[in-house]
Amino acid sequence: MQINHHVGLLVREPKFYIRGEKQMQIAYFSLAINERKDSPAAFVEYIAFGKTAELVKKLLTKKGQVVEVDFKMRNHNFVDNETGQKRYEIQNVVSLFKSYTSKKKDEENNQEVPEKVSTNNRPSENDMPPYPNFDDSEIDYFGG
Repeated sequence: MQINHHVGLLVREPKFYIRGEKQMQIAYFSLAINERKDSPAAFVEYIAFGKTAELVKKLLTKKGQVVEVDFKMRNHNFVDNETGQKRYEIQNVVSLFKSYTSKKKDEENNQEVPEKVSTNNRPSENDMPPYPNFDDSEIDYFGG
């Protein structure tokens, strides 16, 4: 089995659904991934199920948030309701994600100040927070 790995910026707030007899929680979200400074960002869609979807709902709340994702690519077949034809697509199913938050302190009041996030749909190099310190204890590890 192949595990894939991406790091990017959350494009918009995730969408959540509850489906089926077992009331399975499902979360859909997108990341903007920049491979090189001079190239445009790639927008990649992900899906999470069950406990992982619950954690996505709880923790991925801010557009522009830096997210690291481990996922498996899965074939998804379905019948299109409009055309009645069988469709095939690949889904990126999240198995683990890490959320990075950047905390700035107001030196005068010694209080944490939320980081400003651009409302631009296409992130630029200036929108990226500093590279996280992986040895830092403030990194949250999540997944299921």
